[in-house]
Amino acid sequence: MTEEQRPVSVGNDDSRRDFRRYSLIVIGLITILVIAYFAAFALFGSGESNDDNRQPVVVQRGTLIQSVSASGTVTFPEIESLNFETSGNVGQIHVAEGDEVTEGQILAELDPVTIANLEAALVNAELSVQDASEALAELLAGASSLERATAESNLAEARLASLKAAEAMEEFTVNGDNENPATIAANAALADANYELERAIAEADKSSQLNDELIIGAQQSFADYDSEYQSGLIGWFGIDVPEEDLSLSPAQLFEKWDTAIDQIFLESLSSQKSPENNPDTPWNEAVVWIWTHLTPYPVITGCDETSPDYQFRCPSAELDDAWEARDAASDLLAETIDSAATDAIAQQKLVESARDAVEDAVSAVLDSTNEIEIAVLVADLNKKRELEIEAESTVAELDKLDALEIKLATAAINTASAQYDSAVNILESAVLSAPFDGIVSSVAVSVGDSVTRNTPVVSVLDPQVITVEGSIDEIDALQVAVGDSVDITVDALPGQLLSGVIQEIGDGVNQQGIVEFPLTILVSLPEDVSLIEGLSATSTLVLNQIDNALLAPLQAVGGSFNQPTMDVITDDGIVTTEVSLGASNDFWVVVESGLVENQQVMMTVADEAVDPFEQFFGRSGAIRGGPGGFDGGGGRIPGGVGR
Repeated sequence: MTEEQRPVSVGNDDSRRDFRRYSLIVIGLITILVIAYFAAFALFGSGESNDDNRQPVVVQRGTLIQSVSASGTVTFPEIESLNFETSGNVGQIHVAEGDEVTEGQILAELDPVTIANLEAALVNAELSVQDASEALAELLAGASSLERATAESNLAEARLASLKAAEAMEEFTVNGDNENPATIAANAALADANYELERAIAEADKSSQLNDELIIGAQQSFADYDSEYQSGLIGWFGIDVPEEDLSLSPAQLFEKWDTAIDQIFLESLSSQKSPENNPDTPWNEAVVWIWTHLTPYPVITGCDETSPDYQFRCPSAELDDAWEARDAASDLLAETIDSAATDAIAQQKLVESARDAVEDAVSAVLDSTNEIEIAVLVADLNKKRELEIEAESTVAELDKLDALEIKLATAAINTASAQYDSAVNILESAVLSAPFDGIVSSVAVSVGDSVTRNTPVVSVLDPQVITVEGSIDEIDALQVAVGDSVDITVDALPGQLLSGVIQEIGDGVNQQGIVEFPLTILVSLPEDVSLIEGLSATSTLVLNQIDNALLAPLQAVGGSFNQPTMDVITDDGIVTTEVSLGASNDFWVVVESGLVENQQVMMTVADEAVDPFEQFFGRSGAIRGGPGGFDGGGGRIPGGVGR
């Protein structure tokens, strides 16, 4: 190989020497780093040393808040599903889902044909109430004086004729020629039977007279209370109430008037000038205004009674009292008539029993004699007694018919009133209105759809009434009460703090040995914030708040339960100091004695898994102080503590 072909190595020995020198330097640096790592690990430990895992925190004054949180969901409890109270076809839908509505706004209507049928049914129901009221009023008046007087006169004449026939029979049999022992004994028995019959008739007459007096008294009492009730309506409202309305209680009457008695007087109180009478209202507005503005005593509403010395008047209480007195008098009249009928039947049975005894005695006399004249007298006596029985039945029927008919008429008016109320409710439900200001949450039907009384039509919710449902542990349950203020955060509104109050605390529920109490929290929603149902929310209830307290971190507390201590940073180093502690929360504790404001204490850091290099060099690369050297001042105050 020629010299030109031989490989040329330029600087080969120097390159090798440089490489060996570079390798030694790298190996040395690695060795130093390894030694430094283990030295740092030995110096600062692996996170198990409290001294190396602490940082200084400034003791300062602030507010300690002890609270408990409850997680739940947002709900809208004020939601009402509306439906028609009768079957028919949907005529009109005035709203759509999501529309805002105001209280009383019409939402949906049945078709005109159905509404016309309902209006006709209401008129018929009103006529039925009127007819039943007139029938009851007629029955409560009882039989007319002429009818009763005629019937009682006929009864008296029939009884007299019967007695005369019996006396004629007795006189003939006693004074006749039939003096045999059997006839004498039969005549004596007949005389006794006639005496008992006369006594039974006298007792029946006496009882009938007494019952007549009781019925007349009860009728008069009812008439007086009825007149007093009418006078109350006339006096307070300046009108003559129609006859058919006098059988209605004040509540039923004012419902028919589509108002309330207190509402009439409240509207009058708000009027400064005497109004003209409104012909569209059943009452006289001018008369009511005189009561509320010109009488020497105040007229009040929402009351239970009128002042005994008339320092104030309560129209609703006075009318209710008058109605109750009238109603009691009506019941007493019906009871009196019923009792009279029962007594008349009992007396009639006694008279009939005595009459049967007379007939038996007459038969005995006939068996002892055989004369034609006796047969004639017996026939006449029987005829007179038949007339007497007929007259007694007529009188008894008057009383018996009244009592029964009153009960039937009372039941009829109650039935008619219930049907009228039902017709009113059904007709009103043919037009659905918003029960309150809110939002239409659903419309379940369309125009022309066939519906029944159970078909949901429109649902309305009140977006201003919002609640959050949650629960708290039994340990915290005794520290909260209905009406307590609550701070609320919603996951969908980060940074937005809402307020609310506890509306309800339910009964405890045991779930796997843990007793929790359900909470309902009413949310106060700002105007610029809106929520939807189902959002997750957290409610924070402040259990205790201590202002201007000297606060230190809980993780700075050492020592024992009976004698707690804290490591305080002084000019001479860290000094373990005995302290007296008060209330605490999850982070802070109140220092009652042993420390002063702005002192620094050593707090254990929560994160113990810190790399020794990071402890030694720090995140910025600067060497941190070891035991005896410290970072800059105090720790961060968490959100639960304010200054």
